[in-house]
Amino acid sequence: MQANAYYTNYDERACLPQQLLMKKPPTKRAKAAMVILVRNKEQEAIAETIVNFQDKFNKNFDYPYVFLNEEPFTEEFKGAMRRAAPDATMKFGLVPESQWSYPGWVDQEKAAQSRKSMDDSGVLFGGLESYHHMCRYQSGFFFDHPLLDEYEWYWRVEPGVRFFCDITYDPFLYMEKYNKKYGFVVTLLELRDTIPTLWKTVEEYAKSRRIDISENSKLLFPYFRDKNSGDFNLCHFWSNFEIASLNLWRTPQYRDFFNYLDQTGNFFYERWGDAPVHSLAAGLFLQTDEVHYFEDIGYQHDLYRHCPSKESGLGCRCDCPVGTNDKSIDHDKNYDTCLPVWLKHVKEDEKKRANWNVWS
Repeated sequence: MQANAYYTNYDERACLPQQLLMKKPPTKRAKAAMVILVRNKEQEAIAETIVNFQDKFNKNFDYPYVFLNEEPFTEEFKGAMRRAAPDATMKFGLVPESQWSYPGWVDQEKAAQSRKSMDDSGVLFGGLESYHHMCRYQSGFFFDHPLLDEYEWYWRVEPGVRFFCDITYDPFLYMEKYNKKYGFVVTLLELRDTIPTLWKTVEEYAKSRRIDISENSKLLFPYFRDKNSGDFNLCHFWSNFEIASLNLWRTPQYRDFFNYLDQTGNFFYERWGDAPVHSLAAGLFLQTDEVHYFEDIGYQHDLYRHCPSKESGLGCRCDCPVGTNDKSIDHDKNYDTCLPVWLKHVKEDEKKRANWNVWS
């Protein structure tokens, strides 16, 4: 779809003139919210992100923000957020202590030794106790926070991220219309030393629950398998950007999956991240056509950025950086991108579906 295509229905990708959005704001909205897990000390970074996010998207769509923290938010933090987006609805919630602490089956001494070993070995964030709790919380609990009870969709936003393109359509309504359950912008290689036993554990789970994860499976799972070794190819969806169905994680199947992983203790003995956990869960419970690549959304987290290619004709009034420097890396062309793997998988999946339709 060309970037200058003109559409009056707001649930299709489009690049609408700002004056039209101001004259005729969308009347239909999804049951959705922006979800932000953040600490008080990240106040400046998240305020800058919200100003940017409001400008690129939410000033026209007015979705609420739900801020979550394992410690009570300060009044200073709340005030800074309201100044960043004066017209936005905001809710501030506390993460239950039971969800940000060690479960009874985890040996805390062993966990401490594991953190030291990971820190000594240079495992990214492996030595940070709070990071382990964060990954476990994002994997297994955030979707149950009472402040999210009324919502069916979420857009995960993190401190310091930046959006480069105007988003003049509603991604939530787009996903609803086309039966998408999970949306991503960046897919890249995970660090193997953070998840040494995750793949094996997921395979054991699938076998125990009789889930077909073979190459002929109708599920997304083959995307994550190395075709030669049969091992995890390390590709996953970067979860710092997620637009997804909350009900995907609220299902009995996903809760069973998370509990199976959690019982291993490896959110603490290893450094399992919520990104590979969410990704592999999508592989087990979704078909490929239920996952959407938001190619048209320009986005940066840390050094990595994605911008719509000129060839795609996607993106709306983008102000993307050019090239690679010490502040920004074009992830789509970087050595650790999985985008070519994803695009190939989608084509192969389309061929499989064509064959299924012939024989069905």
